[in-house]
Amino acid sequence: MEEVKREIAATSDEQEYRQAGQMFFLGSWVQGEIRDLRAEMRELRKELSSTEDGLRQEIKTVEESLRKEIKAVEESLRKEIKTVEEGLRKEIKTVEEGLRKEIKTVEEGLRKEIKTVEEGLRKEIKTVEEGLRKEIKTVEEDLRKEMITLESNLRQEINSLRQEIKGFFWATVGIALAALAVSISVAIKIWQ
Repeated sequence: MEEVKREIAATSDEQEYRQAGQMFFLGSWVQGEIRDLRAEMRELRKELSSTEDGLRQEIKTVEESLRKEIKAVEESLRKEIKTVEEGLRKEIKTVEEGLRKEIKTVEEGLRKEIKTVEEGLRKEIKTVEEGLRKEIKTVEEDLRKEMITLESNLRQEINSLRQEIKGFFWATVGIALAALAVSISVAIKIWQ
């Protein structure tokens, strides 16, 4: 049993040595790989730096080119805007002149129409005025005739009333005289 124990101990020592050797080998391999990676990273950094410089130069070139293109487009657009503006100003001026002429024509037409309507209305007013004057004159004459007739009738009634009042007055005077005569004759008879 002891032998077995020794063998087991020897085997475990071997394994430890093996593991340590493997670890040493693995560590040196890892360090080599790290060195290679660092060297590769340096190269990549150099390459990246040169690529970055190239890209910066390319961006600068593109930017300058775009600025020139933008400036050219801007100048072209300014010229186009100026041309369009001048065209529109001319068009507006033409339209304005046309509208002024049209307004003037319409105004003249309206003035003539107003004058015609005014003359028509004046004639109509004159006709209506003459008609009303004739009508007023006729009504006035009718009223005068009616007043004369009424006055004549009133005079006749007044005269008739006067005659009646005179008749009544004289009848009253006659009655009063008769009553006086009767009173006198009664007084005389009483006295006698």
